[in-house]
Amino acid sequence: MHEKIINRIIALHHYSFVRITRQTLIMIFPIVFIGTMAKMILKTVFKPDGFIYNVAFLDVIPQSVLQIIQFVLTSIGQLTLGILGVYTAYMAAKFTAKLYRRDGKFAGITAILTLLLMSYRYGKMSSSFSLNFYQRLLSGNSLLLVLLLGYGIGQLYRLLTPPKYGENTNSLPLLQERAFSSMGPIIISVIFGVAVAIFLNFNTIYHAWSTSYSSLVGVAQEHRQLWLTLLASLGITTMDWLGLGVPYNSMALMSGESFTANLNYALAHGTPWNVPYKYLGSSLYNSFANFGGDGLILALIVAILLTSNGSYMHRVARWTALPTLFNFNYATMVGLPIVFNPLFFIPFTFLPIVNILLASFAIAIHLIPSTPYPVLQGTPGPLLGFIGTNGNWGTLIFALVLLLLDIIAYIPFVKMALAVERRLTLEEQEVAGHEKNS
Repeated sequence: MHEKIINRIIALHHYSFVRITRQTLIMIFPIVFIGTMAKMILKTVFKPDGFIYNVAFLDVIPQSVLQIIQFVLTSIGQLTLGILGVYTAYMAAKFTAKLYRRDGKFAGITAILTLLLMSYRYGKMSSSFSLNFYQRLLSGNSLLLVLLLGYGIGQLYRLLTPPKYGENTNSLPLLQERAFSSMGPIIISVIFGVAVAIFLNFNTIYHAWSTSYSSLVGVAQEHRQLWLTLLASLGITTMDWLGLGVPYNSMALMSGESFTANLNYALAHGTPWNVPYKYLGSSLYNSFANFGGDGLILALIVAILLTSNGSYMHRVARWTALPTLFNFNYATMVGLPIVFNPLFFIPFTFLPIVNILLASFAIAIHLIPSTPYPVLQGTPGPLLGFIGTNGNWGTLIFALVLLLLDIIAYIPFVKMALAVERRLTLEEQEVAGHEKNS
């Protein structure tokens, strides 16, 4: 059975879009890692509601120094994750064009121009700046759409431009030829970008699409009915897997009527037991399905570190373990990758649901209490329930047991992913050897 799954995954990698996607994700990983680290450090170390800020008593830092540090980290985050779509579109178009021996650099530039045109908010400029864009398209929140855009533009260059041969393609005559041969794809791409921009600027569909993820988060965390929490959680993880979510944002909900009612009860009675809303989505999801962010990525990191020494996945896991521990997992999502990876779809989307069901059962039989207390931003996943119950040791033990079960559940999928990685590496080496000998 495992061999059949591995063979099918290998077959998928022979499709050009899958291959281009993997190459693009590898290339943007360093940018994503820098941005994820900046966000993690900013929100956990240098924000007053951050976990490390409070644990390490960093309130002694002068306010002027703190503001400078926050400015630097915010700038890094905005110029990496905030415009990740630009880098992604360029790399996807470049890799696609180069696959067919077309002009990758011109294709990449065309993809950037098209994405900016699509994202431009006409007539919505601020008084201080003449340009304004739909951030959801430019950031990593629309990774799938941007990859499709880059791939499509690369295919456009394949159809409308001649192949590029030879080493000295940057000589003046060849540059002139490259520029004029790119005019057709650029014009078509501009028309497409403008048409999408008009649609987004004059249609309410964009608003519905841009708020769909936050609406799912609201249902998953604010609702009191368990089945709706489970459905919304499945929707969140599915969108994250598709590259349409916001997995690098901390989304722990610490407000709302139900949360406030639980908190007031716990404060008035001095105990988290018997709060009015025991199965509140925010309590269940954040405390027991958020180890390393959506999809329980911390469990995947540990599973990789235990089973994959020396592999590319092991290197990514080592580099991204720290931000993942504090629930900033976007670098791991892109680096392994988890997004678009069919091997990780089942554990990524369904393990959080299993955790929520087990936690609900434990609360129902009074094994653990609900988690009505607020937690600091960036609190490590396994500690969320412990702190959310104001130090209930049974909840900590239960969370660690859940984490252990999640690690065990991820291990078979990690082994299959390692087998796929080895097979793909061997194939690439064989292709490189044939090209060298020919």
